[in-house]
Amino acid sequence: MEMLPFCRGLFLLVASIALVSPSLLVDQHTSGHAGRYQPALQPSQSVPDTGTYLLETTSGKLCLKATMGLGYTVIIEKKSWYYNVDPSMVLVSGHCGTNAVTLSLTLPNNSASLQLTYSLVDSVSYVSRLSTHISPQPACNGCSSRTYPGGLSNISLFQTPPGQSYQCSSQVLLVMTEELQVRLVPLQLQAFKVPDGGYGQEVMCPADYNRAVVPTILWATACGLVLIAVLTYLLVKDRRGTGYQRL
Repeated sequence: MEMLPFCRGLFLLVASIALVSPSLLVDQHTSGHAGRYQPALQPSQSVPDTGTYLLETTSGKLCLKATMGLGYTVIIEKKSWYYNVDPSMVLVSGHCGTNAVTLSLTLPNNSASLQLTYSLVDSVSYVSRLSTHISPQPACNGCSSRTYPGGLSNISLFQTPPGQSYQCSSQVLLVMTEELQVRLVPLQLQAFKVPDGGYGQEVMCPADYNRAVVPTILWATACGLVLIAVLTYLLVKDRRGTGYQRL
């Protein structure tokens, strides 16, 4: 009978440990994983998932909207490796100004980031500066762990009039350095004057324009050549028939 209270207390202690310890283990694992996060490069290329990123003023008004898939190409010893950004992991920050808007997209542990600056000059909106970096896991046995930075300045990318958006369904490839490229596909951007919940009139990128217009031009040219050939044949036939008429 004297052992009964001791056994009961021991049972309650074991039960409390069983209930508490799993949550502690989960918390430790989660925080450790977040602190260790590094992008894992892949040997083959695929289309990245599309995310929509919004930047607002202090009063809650949109100053930039970006819808795009973001991918990296890292070149190690002449071999290309790829990483696609998961939009759900991106932290969005930036600054809204009258003539300049800066958007920053950052992955956990600052393991990768993309920062672009929009400028408004003479009623033209465009990206004037772009910087990025990625700190991936080593891609192969013996490969070193390092950070790949890159930047473009004094540029005029994605030009539109205010109130219009730049759209491109084709892949936009930005060569940052000999070792780093940024892939944007698909892409739609608008800064400064952004309608609530949408985009303004689209400005088509050159690649999409060529893909849409060139086949039409070729088709029209082919139809024109066929029409010329038919008319020439009918004209020659008519002349021959006239030359052999009897008096």
